[in-house]
Amino acid sequence: MISILHIIERFAGAGPDRALIAAVKMAAQLGLPQQHTVCALEAAASPMTLWLAQKAGIIVQRQPDNQTLQQALAAADIVVVHFWNNPAIYEFLRSELPPLRLLIWATIYGHRAPQVITPALVAFADHFLVKAPGTLSLPALRASQPYYPALAPQLLYSPLDIERLAGYQPRAHATFNVGYIGSVNFAKMHARYVPMSAGVAIPNVRFVVCGGGIEQTLATQAATLGASDRFDFRGYVHQILTVLEELDLFGYPLCEDTFATSERALQEAMWVGIPPVVFPYAGLATLVQHEQTGLVVHTEREYQQALEYLYHHPAERQRLGQNARQFARATFDPQPIIEQLAGIYQQMLAYPKRLRHWTGEGNTPAEQFVQAFGDQAGDFATSLHGTAWPDLLSAETRIAQASPLLQGGEGGVIHYRNAYPADAHLRLWAGLILEHQSKPAQALDEYQAAIALDLTHWRAFWYVARAAECLQQTEQAIAAGQQVIAAAPEFAPARELLARLMEK
Repeated sequence: MISILHIIERFAGAGPDRALIAAVKMAAQLGLPQQHTVCALEAAASPMTLWLAQKAGIIVQRQPDNQTLQQALAAADIVVVHFWNNPAIYEFLRSELPPLRLLIWATIYGHRAPQVITPALVAFADHFLVKAPGTLSLPALRASQPYYPALAPQLLYSPLDIERLAGYQPRAHATFNVGYIGSVNFAKMHARYVPMSAGVAIPNVRFVVCGGGIEQTLATQAATLGASDRFDFRGYVHQILTVLEELDLFGYPLCEDTFATSERALQEAMWVGIPPVVFPYAGLATLVQHEQTGLVVHTEREYQQALEYLYHHPAERQRLGQNARQFARATFDPQPIIEQLAGIYQQMLAYPKRLRHWTGEGNTPAEQFVQAFGDQAGDFATSLHGTAWPDLLSAETRIAQASPLLQGGEGGVIHYRNAYPADAHLRLWAGLILEHQSKPAQALDEYQAAIALDLTHWRAFWYVARAAECLQQTEQAIAAGQQVIAAAPEFAPARELLARLMEK
């Protein structure tokens, strides 16, 4: 019996959790001698996911203490880290680990901040697996030199739980239904999902949106556009088969900097023969072949035209759906995937457990945040290490305007700031974002916290002055502006601010 310990940030019903459960279920069906334990580094959990794990025979330990975790690590034959950039996973990798065989299975595409696969990450593992073909072409993978040469990085798709798709039978419906299933937030989906969809020229179209997040915000957008009747926001749906059975298309427009790999919702739609329409971002570019298994678009107008075209051409819709189904069943069938994974486990067992220590630089959380971005750190690295104030201000202006994913998504500024509220630079960056979001009071709190945490460069006082002026807190704005001028008398914007306030 092989003992396999899975390390995951949380066990709350997301794609990696469901893939893990599907893998264990299939291994049991194949009679593979494996015992699986999950250590979730954070306590958050979905009762349904916990029940499904128990049903599959998985032992789940939620936020174990260090002694329990160390014992589990030492006892395991193989440790599998389900990786995406987040504070908990990186804290685990930087911790003192006993000798072990370490497999890192990346759940991200890995090409853009905040979700980056770095050389240090690849080198830390005995074996490194990815879930999208294009990931293998990234510099960190191409240039990798495995500790054991026989264990070179390789592709292994995420396994589907095909049991929950069994019995699929399309059901009659009065509207033309375009489905979206997944996280409902702008760190995942296209920022103009609602207006883009509302403008589709299909008379009886209905956009069925399943997933939790900002559905109320989207519903408000739809109401403002007078298009509420075009949208059906259902929240999280466990029995997803009932939704798939009433869909005509799978409209899955994600944000440009998505870290999507082998998206579970997309796999499931293709498995049952629903043709997808997607943008060519991250792993979606290889999952959907244009005009073969779906349509790949590049602009909002192209997305609308694709839906309109497939509405008016049902035969083409059927052809693409059949091709999607054939591709999915040839590519995502869980049995060969789990048989391949079992072979990987056997390969790894041929090598001894070994000690390893994270060698990356970074003592403060902000430094670790920057390190996690590798060569994508850009403006954050400048803000942290730069010395010339024009460069600092320019970099921080761009940080303020970062994408929703980089601002508040997994591995983004707010995620790290919440994990490490005592880090001055994380507080500064959060303030920049909040100020750009027209939240000056919250921004001011962040700036003041950064200064209290010893970020005393004059630009921090400039940001305080700016936010205080917006809040009409004149005395505080003047005091901060004067500190700026005392340190940087040549900084004209501060002089202009003081002149404005003195006139009042």
